[in-house]
Amino acid sequence: MNLGLFRILLLCFLIAYAIPFPAARQAQASEDIRHTKHNLAVNPDILAGEGTDFKPGDLTSLRGARNPAVRGTEGDVRLNEEVCIFCHTPHGGRSNVGGVEGIAPLWNRRLSNPMGFTPYSSPHFDAQDLLGNPGRPKGVSLACLSCHDGAVAFDALINSSGSGGFFQDNKIMSGPGGSIGMGFSGPAVDASNSFREGQRNNEAGGFIYFDQFGGGPNASFGAEPFPNLGLDLRDDHPISMEIPRTDPQFREILTNITTKGGRIPGSGEVMWIDRDPNGAFLPIDKRDRIRAYASDPSRPDAPYIECASCHNPHEASRPGGQPALSEPINAFTINNSLFLRLASRPGANSQDRNERSLICLSCHKK
Repeated sequence: MNLGLFRILLLCFLIAYAIPFPAARQAQASEDIRHTKHNLAVNPDILAGEGTDFKPGDLTSLRGARNPAVRGTEGDVRLNEEVCIFCHTPHGGRSNVGGVEGIAPLWNRRLSNPMGFTPYSSPHFDAQDLLGNPGRPKGVSLACLSCHDGAVAFDALINSSGSGGFFQDNKIMSGPGGSIGMGFSGPAVDASNSFREGQRNNEAGGFIYFDQFGGGPNASFGAEPFPNLGLDLRDDHPISMEIPRTDPQFREILTNITTKGGRIPGSGEVMWIDRDPNGAFLPIDKRDRIRAYASDPSRPDAPYIECASCHNPHEASRPGGQPALSEPINAFTINNSLFLRLASRPGANSQDRNERSLICLSCHKK
């Protein structure tokens, strides 16, 4: 064999051998909050603005006008460039959300009232934990519902941008109210600055499913079917529910949480869900992993299913659509993603994350 050809083949072999097979087949999370619909400034169904007193070329004085105890001239969302502020703040946020410390880091929103929800129930299952408590939203699910309940305003912020925009009531109170008066021009926003209530059918004005620019009610750019979950959660997958310990179909994942999770018992840390019979198939990137949460501080090893068990709010990848990093960021380049995590089953497809219902089957043994 030619010596040069041999060296090339040897180099190719060494490169291939150096890449572990699991790493080659496991895609990592594509987190880019700017290109998701959680970027409320460019989300065409929301279109968050700076307020009614905005002057071209200037920062707004809205904060001072809405909060007389504080004087200031900087804007609430400075030139629509601040994305994270609708959920997080570097200072003064909630450290305890829904009774769980640190579950929603530096949370910057007024919370829904957990007692205002009607939880899922059926003759076959109810959303009670093993202590008999109803599955009312708690922890990270309560954080998600502070937008998706259609009652709390999008701009019910604790701390607006810059200094001098701290709204104490939004930190200590719950339920509707607390809007700081920002402007929203998207068709999915109602007069109270919260999600407009949609009809779950094809009537005009309802949030029917559509995924084409201008193809929905009010020429919306593509609202998901149920962005407003409402306060009645009986028609939604149960949340804040402890994984049943007496149901045989969940025995496997409960065992795997204990043996494969890599967490310290009693630590109250996130618990990874795995259904690979041949060993852990947990994605390399923890942000991608389907997980259970320690939502009951008094029982740190009790695994609860929450909204973020299956959804990653920062996930930007869109199966079959635009790349996550397309520029510029506008209504046509943000991703209409379902924010799904990657199934903990063999053969999971990072481009179609619920292909063959693998996300569902990561928990349910059917």
